[in-house]
Amino acid sequence: MPRPRKPLRDIDLDAALRTIVEGTATETGHPFFSALVESLCDALETELAWVTEYVEGARTLRALALWAGSELVADYEYEVAGTPCEAVFSEARLVHIPDNAMSLFPDDPDLRKYNAVSYLGVPLLDVDGTTLGHLAVMDTRPIPEDERVLSLFRIFAARAAAELRRMRVESRVRAREEKLAGLVDGAMDAIVELDRDLTVTRMNPAAESIFAGVAGDIVGNGFGAFLGADSTARLRGLIDELDSRDSGKRHLWIPG
Repeated sequence: MPRPRKPLRDIDLDAALRTIVEGTATETGHPFFSALVESLCDALETELAWVTEYVEGARTLRALALWAGSELVADYEYEVAGTPCEAVFSEARLVHIPDNAMSLFPDDPDLRKYNAVSYLGVPLLDVDGTTLGHLAVMDTRPIPEDERVLSLFRIFAARAAAELRRMRVESRVRAREEKLAGLVDGAMDAIVELDRDLTVTRMNPAAESIFAGVAGDIVGNGFGAFLGADSTARLRGLIDELDSRDSGKRHLWIPG
């Protein structure tokens, strides 16, 4: 039996804020988005909440997480045309429809599917103002005009946008690292990566051949084992010299 719900205007928004903060504080990445939409529905007692990202090259939004009723819905993607989300995306602004959403958007299948009468959506913005996606809720009861509720949504939309930006940067860095790893591993020259203590952190196959071992046997050990004392001291001095240079000039040719 559904739990009784108080009107949204009677919700304790301080308690709602605590619920959402506590529900998301320890999460990052996709678990953060799942925790966010579940916590929003729980705190505001709404039927649906979702956070999306824009699909490049299409007028489509893909849900990073969608909480409907009492469960997460997987693989949710939809076209924004004819939905309340369209203005959130195209105009990069908060859209609030307190009531009669189905009459205003008769072609939106999700409004009919969930019998939703109200909608609130906030864009997720990149640092240059580009819309990355949005955070939204729908409900089967009106969502009244309340600046406290709108402010709460803006707060968590900003948090969700920051997390989405972080994930995208992390994805780009990972892609660059994978590309670099492919170049290093495929190089015919021996490449050895050392940390500041001259511990081997990586070797490519060409280096493994020269040092007559496999990376798993050498990585984690000191490179000094392959050098004389004078060479080790010289290498440490060169590292200090590199540290004193500008970031774009930290490279040396060491003959002999």
